[in-house]
Amino acid sequence: MIKLLSDSRRLLIEEKRPQKLLAIFNHKNYITTKVLRHFETDQLEAINYSAKLVAVGLSATQKMILKGYNVIFSRDIKSFDRLEDAIRFLVDDGVKK
Repeated sequence: MIKLLSDSRRLLIEEKRPQKLLAIFNHKNYITTKVLRHFETDQLEAINYSAKLVAVGLSATQKMILKGYNVIFSRDIKSFDRLEDAIRFLVDDGVKK
């Protein structure tokens, strides 16, 4: 998971433009303090290129960890239970038609 975070950081920085990001979790993924520390330090430069960031498939415990992360680091990473809702949020630009 840490390698994936580093790879995503590299891609964001190479693109040099804001991106909408989707992270999909399942029962094999764990958000541990080590992962959060890596995310906190390794992703600092890439944060400027994260227009929207959403996560799908988090357990109740992972959602609480994410909520704490958002508060502590002034982030706004959204969590969705359904992939369709996450995608709808990502593509919505807020402009009414």
